[in-house]
Amino acid sequence: MKQLVFCDTESCVGCNRCVRNCPVETANIVMLDSKGDIKVDIDAENCIACGECIKVCRHGARSYTDDTEVFLDDLRHGAQIAVMIAPAVRANRIELGRLIAWLRALGAAKIHDVSLGADLCIWAHVRYLQQHPNSPIITQPCPAIVNYILKYRPKLIRYLSPVQGPMASSAIYMTRYEKIGMPIAAISPCISKTHEFESTGHAKYNVTFEKLFNYIDEHGITLPTQPSGFDHYDCALGSVFSTPGGLKENIEFFLGNSLSIDRAEGKHVVYRKLDEYDEQHGVDLPNVFDVLNCEEGCNMGPASANQSSFFQVSRAMDKARKAAWEGRDASYFEALYEEYDTKLQLNHFLRSYTPMPAHSASVTDADIEKAYMMMNKDTDAKRKFDCGACGSDTCLGMARKLALHVNIPENCLQSSRLKIEAEQQVLSDLHRINLDNAEEIERDIDQIKGHVEQLWSNISAVNSAISGFDKVEDIINNISFQINIIAINASIEAARLGEVGKAFSVIAEEVRKLARVTQETMAENHAMIAGATGTMGGMNAMIKQILDSVTSAYDRITEINRANAENSSLQI
Repeated sequence: MKQLVFCDTESCVGCNRCVRNCPVETANIVMLDSKGDIKVDIDAENCIACGECIKVCRHGARSYTDDTEVFLDDLRHGAQIAVMIAPAVRANRIELGRLIAWLRALGAAKIHDVSLGADLCIWAHVRYLQQHPNSPIITQPCPAIVNYILKYRPKLIRYLSPVQGPMASSAIYMTRYEKIGMPIAAISPCISKTHEFESTGHAKYNVTFEKLFNYIDEHGITLPTQPSGFDHYDCALGSVFSTPGGLKENIEFFLGNSLSIDRAEGKHVVYRKLDEYDEQHGVDLPNVFDVLNCEEGCNMGPASANQSSFFQVSRAMDKARKAAWEGRDASYFEALYEEYDTKLQLNHFLRSYTPMPAHSASVTDADIEKAYMMMNKDTDAKRKFDCGACGSDTCLGMARKLALHVNIPENCLQSSRLKIEAEQQVLSDLHRINLDNAEEIERDIDQIKGHVEQLWSNISAVNSAISGFDKVEDIINNISFQINIIAINASIEAARLGEVGKAFSVIAEEVRKLARVTQETMAENHAMIAGATGTMGGMNAMIKQILDSVTSAYDRITEINRANAENSSLQI
């Protein structure tokens, strides 16, 4: 099948809304990009093109393709194309008559209301059910549901209604009974109609409301003021077919309450009920199971351009219902069906189906157990956390997706939280160790600070002692000077006494030697003290620098310890 839904992973934020709303567990693939960010891509083989992911994506990451551009381009180049428009257009924001007039101006050769196809579809269902009263059927106007059954519930194919849907019935009527031999373009609110046309060949173009109306807006196109109408047979109650329960309403109108008819709409309900239908094994099934992918029916399909509220749409469809009944009674519709019986052949409106099972790997209990352990879910409580953040309703569902390789452990909120808590515990333990080490460092620095301060005090004492020695040196130098004077005076006196003063002269010489030695010794000491003073000055500066650095480090480590202590108390 052609891929219709696409993902822009650059815009994806990994919010899992697409995963959560997709009815198929393997259609979305969760992965990590090169930056480690969670992204969700599409597995086109498993996608059923229901459009739910496009409806719920809030980041513009999901989009779809249709044939709008090709259809309009072919019309502009003169191609002969017939058009059929789904009745859901009445619930959308454009004036139908003016839209038809614009399409005619572009060159559309024939334009039909699919309400006629809905009438034909209802007629064919009524006649088929009358001919096969004991054959339960699942209605199939919705190709997304057909895709789901063909791919994932092939046992239900035997229950799929063989009656063609409204659009296919319209196309059959146009080609077989009106002999329209040109390609047909279907204007609808449905993305997956492309797949229906692919398999049946009833239409060439699937033109969605959204892309067609956006094209009109983006190109500033003004629709003709004079409206135009459809080219075909009158319609009956098919105009309400696009409303949930529309088929049920029509069948009951013609057959009364003789049949049991159940219905389901919306992805949150219909696919689960189809699974339950499959598990019934043909027991206790209704005559008709009327199903639609979209919760509000085709009126608010994934490719609609509806800007109205549910209540506005409901009023629009009520108006269409009243218009269908206006001036008519039950006999009118009975006569219409008799005319269909005369003019149409039931077998022309029947189809068959070909299974197209999607690839799916089997999942064993061992695979599930391995998946649980990948998410660190080693207890029953963890395995029943069921937060749904990963996109699966249950942890078991997430484990299945891990086993199927369409999700990753990093997408499990609880697993990520437990991992963060474990990492936080490691950091907390490391913080506690660092805090203890910091306190020990503080004590060591405090001791070093004390030693340096003591050294500083001792150096100061030495400096004071050296300064005191300078005073002693002055006194000794003064004494030496006095001794020298005495020696000189003694020499003079010895010379004056002559022979008698020789002994005195010897004493004077010795005194002179004492003065000279004292002076030389003091000179040497002065040089040594000058050197010591210079050395002590440098040492003094160095010790002062060490003391300043140790004091600064002490202040810093004290502040760090105080901040760590405050943080620890806050964490507790």
